[in-house]
Amino acid sequence: MKKFKMYLVMLVLSMLLPIRVSAQAVKGRLVDESNHPLPYANVVLLSLPDSAFVTGTISGEDGAFSLEATSENQILKISSIGYKTVYKPISPAHIGIVQLVSDAQMLGEVVVKANLPVTRIKNDALETNVQGTVLSKAGTAEDVLAHIPGLQKKADGFEVLGKGAPLIYINGRKMRDAAELDQLSSEEISRVEVIRNPGAAYDATVGAVVRIRTVKRQGDGFGMNLRSFYDQSQNADFTEQIDMNYRHNSLDIFGMLSFEKTQNRQKDILEQTTWADTIWTQSNYQQSDLNYRGLDGRIGFNYDFSERHSVGVRYDLSTSLDNKMFTDFDSEVQADGKLYDILHSSIDSKATSKPEHQLNIYYAGQIGKGQLAWDADYYSHRYNQLSVNAEESEEHSNRTVTSDNRVDNELFATKASFSHPLWGGSISVGGEYTYTDRHDDYVNPEGYVPTAFSRIREKNLAGFVQFSRPLPFGQANVGVRYEHVDFDYFESGNHIPGQSRVYDDFFPNVSLNAQIGKMQLMLSYGAKTQRPNYSQLRNNITYANRFTWQTGNPLLKPSTTHDITAVGVWRFLQAMVSYKVVQDYILYWGTQVEGQSATTLINYVNHHRLPSLTVMLAASPSIGIWNLNASAVLMKQWFSLEAAGQHRTYNNPLFVGSINNTFNLPAGFLFSADFSYQSCGQVQNITLKRPQYTLNLGLRKSFFNDALSVEARANDLLLGCKQEALLYMERAQMKDLSWSDTRSFSLTVRYKFNAAKSKYKGTGAGQDAINRM
Repeated sequence: MKKFKMYLVMLVLSMLLPIRVSAQAVKGRLVDESNHPLPYANVVLLSLPDSAFVTGTISGEDGAFSLEATSENQILKISSIGYKTVYKPISPAHIGIVQLVSDAQMLGEVVVKANLPVTRIKNDALETNVQGTVLSKAGTAEDVLAHIPGLQKKADGFEVLGKGAPLIYINGRKMRDAAELDQLSSEEISRVEVIRNPGAAYDATVGAVVRIRTVKRQGDGFGMNLRSFYDQSQNADFTEQIDMNYRHNSLDIFGMLSFEKTQNRQKDILEQTTWADTIWTQSNYQQSDLNYRGLDGRIGFNYDFSERHSVGVRYDLSTSLDNKMFTDFDSEVQADGKLYDILHSSIDSKATSKPEHQLNIYYAGQIGKGQLAWDADYYSHRYNQLSVNAEESEEHSNRTVTSDNRVDNELFATKASFSHPLWGGSISVGGEYTYTDRHDDYVNPEGYVPTAFSRIREKNLAGFVQFSRPLPFGQANVGVRYEHVDFDYFESGNHIPGQSRVYDDFFPNVSLNAQIGKMQLMLSYGAKTQRPNYSQLRNNITYANRFTWQTGNPLLKPSTTHDITAVGVWRFLQAMVSYKVVQDYILYWGTQVEGQSATTLINYVNHHRLPSLTVMLAASPSIGIWNLNASAVLMKQWFSLEAAGQHRTYNNPLFVGSINNTFNLPAGFLFSADFSYQSCGQVQNITLKRPQYTLNLGLRKSFFNDALSVEARANDLLLGCKQEALLYMERAQMKDLSWSDTRSFSLTVRYKFNAAKSKYKGTGAGQDAINRM
């Protein structure tokens, strides 16, 4: 009887043991050779002895992972590109810290000094490592992005080639002002991630995302970072900036103050022909000088209640001390080949504004196995632009055209998301609400153009779900976003039903990552929308001269984009192919003013369809003291329309190439030589008639263990940034040759004392609406 009871107990224990194991969570944390957290590594549970895939996950931002074991006969496989694969038994369940070491064989024969491939696929992004590479000495975040494969620096920001202007995040917080890129030192950047098909968690208007991750600083105390920048072209520009940070235990207080003075000069030679009842021809020369002085300030704090919960507040204040532009505009006008008039315009513009306010509040915390993030944003900006255009005519009457444009922007936005492990992967659900209110009043006392009082009020409510799961060969992501947009347009205080709309749309996305040997592959599809910005929707008319006006179009519809992208990475080589189709594309256009056929009204219209293909090849090897970052991009569209009396096609491809070289010289000097080139080609209904090229040289030296650094640069030495564009409209053509004072010499001096980067974790909300303002 005793033996029977003993057998019974053993039988029950044998039945309970696998039940206990099946409910057992296997946990650990991954670090690299420098003991830094190793995020996005693949952690897979395999059965024994056949090594069959059971379940898997990826390590979090802190390197931590957790998954459920279903049997004692299982083993963990931990892998990440550039590191040796590690196998660990699941007993004990709390594995602790696991350190991964670099795999030298994966670096390739050409790479001599780098410890890791420079660019690789990480989850949904192409990730470029910055810390510990020559990119960390590039200067500012703006300089770093200019060296990232597939990113192109433009006069008004950055463009992900083939995808458009990206939304930029810094440590998960949406960048509010492009000046932040100039204010962030390259030495503070850990890595840059470029997402070419953003998932459902991002606004449906976002065609590409750039995420900047900064170096995590440890320790308490006071830190300070000083920067002085001087640039000499035809005019002198300079920036003075101080960053401060104080950290004690769980409290982190940070602040920034920056003063900027810029003077820009731009010249244009414009030729315009209008085919109306008379053939009107204009030969125009324009020179504009912009003078700006401004102050930017920032203050905030971050408090960690524990490792699982943190809150923070950030307040940004910007004010313009001086914002003036003076333009000389000379025109020779012919009618049917005979001289009609010679015009000279002197345009004096001055913008005055109240301070620009931006407030962000966030909470980030862990609830059980889930992660909760919440943000709220408030934005306010009011400005007034007064312009006086004194137009003198040799053959007809003179005119003085005065315009008073008053704009009042206000925004409130909030966003919440919750992520939790599910079915061996992770699910993220969330919602976002944005309210914007914009008043735009334009008054012309003389009555040459209509006076307009308009208001735009928009409410955007969105919800999303995104699921990701590791697979035996990679990872799969699938998601969908729903957006309800209520757009109301008012004119002179009256609601205009024909220009007010309601949109209800779903935007799906799916991506699949795979690793075949040493090659990484990613295939993705996403649906996006592009809503017209508020300037494109405006109803007021800007007066250039009596033959050219400019306005917006309140009847514009949002465009929809369907995008398929494939990316491959092998050692130091990257390749990308993207095909997209844009429905209701927003096109720069021009029509004749009713009753004044000689006057062209520049505006915007929707075009039914625009397909395009983008192909990119990039390489980033390091050979001895030489670090190369080269890329070649080909962009091809299929586009045609009726313009200026005939059917026109715009199918000529556009080539963009860059060769960025950095040399580590003796005595700690760093020398850079960067060359970029853009060919002739066609973009939308614009033909680029002149190739553009830029050569920049730089020399950097640091002192006192990198506490002090001095960098000298020569920019656009070949003066190749001239742009010549030809645009056909309904009954007119416009040809513009433009250039500015881009050839310059600059000097940057930085000094940092115990600098500690803020741990602020706010992600921001409503940034797309702010950009549209």
